[in-house]
Amino acid sequence: SSLSAQTQPSSLAHPSISLPKMSAAPPTAAAAATATATATAVVKAAPKFFATPPFFGHPEALFPPLKNAEQLKQLSLGPLCMMVLAALQLLKRKITGTNASKLWEDTWKFISKAEARDKLGRFVQYAIRAITGSLQYAAPDHPLNVWVPAMKEMQTTLAWARRTMRWGKFMPHVPKLAKAIENGDALEATTCVILITFIIQDHIYWLLKVGALKFQSYTPVQWHRRNLRLITVNHVLNFILCGRTIKRIRDKQANNDPKYSGSSEAISKADKEVYDNKKQMFRLVLTFIQMLHVAQIKKMDDWYIGIMGMMSSYLDAAKQWPGN
Repeated sequence: SSLSAQTQPSSLAHPSISLPKMSAAPPTAAAAATATATATAVVKAAPKFFATPPFFGHPEALFPPLKNAEQLKQLSLGPLCMMVLAALQLLKRKITGTNASKLWEDTWKFISKAEARDKLGRFVQYAIRAITGSLQYAAPDHPLNVWVPAMKEMQTTLAWARRTMRWGKFMPHVPKLAKAIENGDALEATTCVILITFIIQDHIYWLLKVGALKFQSYTPVQWHRRNLRLITVNHVLNFILCGRTIKRIRDKQANNDPKYSGSSEAISKADKEVYDNKKQMFRLVLTFIQMLHVAQIKKMDDWYIGIMGMMSSYLDAAKQWPGN
């Protein structure tokens, strides 16, 4: 048939043409090994998209290989904290019927402020100073002594974190300086001059510490301690300034100034301003003593300097709480 003839191999249709016979024998072991080695070399030479495995097989992967139970505890710490927070929130929702919390919102608003974080960090710094200072009088085998190196490292880290975030903090005081000069207020202008200079020199200390600046006459620590002496003088001037403010309020009340007398609201306003200035004077006494110690003008004990620092930091941080 013509159909069967068309499907015949060409060698059958044309007897004069013969095709080579293909061998069905498997490749030798040497050939297979060569092919495998070539493929491996090509894979190794190909560029990798991930520098390290993202999901498995590496200590930094999302699901790293577990070596022991201690590693499992370490990896579980973050997720467990999250689960506790979620459980507490669900429990609060069940008890109160709402997810909202005034204390939680106020706390978040508080720590969202740069000034609040700065004063909170200062509070922790001085708390560490108080603890480590107290441990100097404890027995060598006191259980907290093993934590002293870590606490001191935390204290130093907080100090530099705060100092880094204080860049540009002199800016709001420049208009105050100009206003004090225009008003002929020498005391107010002097406090502004010292404060602005102190903050700028604190920035210089930061540059000295990171190595961006080099001073032949000062080490970074010497520069810092000299700068602390400058702000110590400012504490004295601010103390006088608060006393002057109180005297002016009382004088205005004696002269029946309607701003501070004549009504219960005006009298309450005057009393509040007097109270705030007295509280500020107390804080300035605390910080003055702290600066004498930190600047090495007068060496004292860290334990009570730390307590004073905690008190002054609390007074500063309280001003940043929502509603204050």
